[in-house]
Amino acid sequence: MAELAGPPVTVALIAEQRHLQNRALLEAQAVWLEHGCKVEVLVPDSNQLYDIPVEAPPWSVVVSRGRHLAGLGLMAAAAALGVLAVNDPQAIDLVRNKIGMQAVLASHGIRQPRTWYAGDPAAFARLPSSAFPLVVKPYDGDGARGLALLTDPDDIALLPGAGARGSLYLGQEYVPTDGHDVKLYGIGSTVWAVRKPSPVRLVQPGPAEPNPGGEAELLELTPQLADIALTCGRACGLELWGVDVAMSPDGPVVIEVNDFPTYSAVPGAGSAIAEHVLILVQMEAVARAAGREHYRSIVRRPQ
Repeated sequence: MAELAGPPVTVALIAEQRHLQNRALLEAQAVWLEHGCKVEVLVPDSNQLYDIPVEAPPWSVVVSRGRHLAGLGLMAAAAALGVLAVNDPQAIDLVRNKIGMQAVLASHGIRQPRTWYAGDPAAFARLPSSAFPLVVKPYDGDGARGLALLTDPDDIALLPGAGARGSLYLGQEYVPTDGHDVKLYGIGSTVWAVRKPSPVRLVQPGPAEPNPGGEAELLELTPQLADIALTCGRACGLELWGVDVAMSPDGPVVIEVNDFPTYSAVPGAGSAIAEHVLILVQMEAVARAAGREHYRSIVRRPQ
């Protein structure tokens, strides 16, 4: 990548405490510093009081890793005030609302398990027996948190949140696998495939059991998997993303898409993240110099 022109770039990295030692994040920070960037690390804190800013913070770009709502709020406010955000907050909102995400992927021809949703998980008992076995999870869940297996309608009573209201739950057709998942990771237009042990085991009705698992390993990226990865990332508007794929006997099935994944087993992932973010900063600078904002204002002017 060419050396950065213009004033020094300031990268605001919003990361939860649990992610600060992530290999890819540490590597990305090192590359940004090597390029002469200033890196400001912000750790969202539930006990901190935040002001909603009225002026853009002095950042060239803001990058968020994690699900903390305060951190996402910082990013969304900065983006609304004109700071480049990676990923875009609207794209993050889309993939974290699994209902909207599934609808978008379906519109792009991505094969997914048949899925239902309900505010009360007990509603899944009204599904026909042919819909079971069913995997139930919170629609805004983090990783494998809250997963449960239902083999028939009577298993509803085994759900930890049975009868609970105030949230949404997804009921998803169970896809049998060999105990491993394929993770597709994307950065810009580059994608990788990784085989990982499933984080949980669904061996009996009720909450999923943790799976001790093993190491992730890089896979050969087939044209089919590359197409799935790129289609999912572009359909959801993401620059940094991951796709969870179940390799069923009938072929790959997309379970979900996530923003800014771990990039396990991807060589040089941190460097690729850092370089891609800096390219986006340069592209943003060129677009602004070309008068993109003025053009937008003309387009939006009332007739």
